[in-house]
Amino acid sequence: MIFQIDKSQQQIEKAVDDFARGEFKKEVVAELAETRQFPDKIWKKACQLGFMGIHFPESYGGEGLGMVENVLVAERLCRADSSIGTCLSRAGYASEFILRFGNENQKKKWLPKVAQGKMLAGGAILESREGGDIGLCTTTAVKEGNEWVINGVKSFVLNAGPLCGFYVVLCNTGENEPASDRHLSTILVEAGRDGVAVIDGGGMLGLRSMSIGTVRFEQVRVPLEHLVGSENAGREQVLTCFTERRIQAAAELLGVAEGAFERAFQHVAQREQFRRKIIDFQVTRQKLGAMATWIQAARLLTYQAASHFDDGGASDRLSAMAKLQATRTALAVCDEAVQLMGGYGYVQEYEVERFFRDARALGTLDGTQIAQKNIIAESLVRARGSLAIS
Repeated sequence: MIFQIDKSQQQIEKAVDDFARGEFKKEVVAELAETRQFPDKIWKKACQLGFMGIHFPESYGGEGLGMVENVLVAERLCRADSSIGTCLSRAGYASEFILRFGNENQKKKWLPKVAQGKMLAGGAILESREGGDIGLCTTTAVKEGNEWVINGVKSFVLNAGPLCGFYVVLCNTGENEPASDRHLSTILVEAGRDGVAVIDGGGMLGLRSMSIGTVRFEQVRVPLEHLVGSENAGREQVLTCFTERRIQAAAELLGVAEGAFERAFQHVAQREQFRRKIIDFQVTRQKLGAMATWIQAARLLTYQAASHFDDGGASDRLSAMAKLQATRTALAVCDEAVQLMGGYGYVQEYEVERFFRDARALGTLDGTQIAQKNIIAESLVRARGSLAIS
């Protein structure tokens, strides 16, 4: 099966490329990464051009397009720059909970604000002790009158900080019940509510411009109508949104791999050793050939997962496969790019070292390689070993 993007999708790619060339200035990107600042000015311009929330319906501030277009935007942004691209691609992180499961009032109130660049969206899903097992969620939401009272601490919350407008918080809503995925619900909490406190996540290996922190909820009160979807439906919501999220993560990693490859290729095509262009050495060409093959394989799997999602087939196996392959590809390609560039591969000015660090960080978000393998294996067991994608 051949995945051929159409003319309108090619125009989206070109628009993103033109935007990145104009805004992703090397000195600006380097300063943002060094000072750990979110690229708020660039983000707002991207929103004005309609790149954020492109898959939202037009009635909610989006372009009414699908996952394929969302993937193309994420890929091209991260191809232009791994750090800024990822920040922009994940500006609406967790807004899919509202898009897929929220009521009409929630969608009309919050989705346009995300698409228009008025706020970031944060997903407060994970906790430090659960290790990915959301059934161990200890953050509680108890009904008191017409309000939820929320208490708990969430770790690795993306977009935590002053630009965040709201968090989608996974809570145990089974009052006096032990932690269990049977009593999980998601609740929208405005970032400015009393009792919401953000703790800086500190310096990280990669993704230094992204706000990732710990968020504490202490006696936070929100109206009952802030429940997203149905009570006790949190587990299904998380699994559905993570399936979607993994496809976009695969696109981000694919873009990172492409960006590292392009920079390494340009370097070896220009630089000489022993009076020969580095690209003329056979070992160099073998590396480039392997890197290009890995990238193409990851691209096809990512596009297939996105297309399958748009056709109504949200396959957890296919999204996990895309994320796994894209993670392996990004790590391998960035590693080879650093080696091809030699000492320059470690110099910040040449960018590849940052792509390498961001690839490592991105590969752990939305589930590690081990987690993706477990998802794939579980799907295979359910299907009794059938490799067919349903």
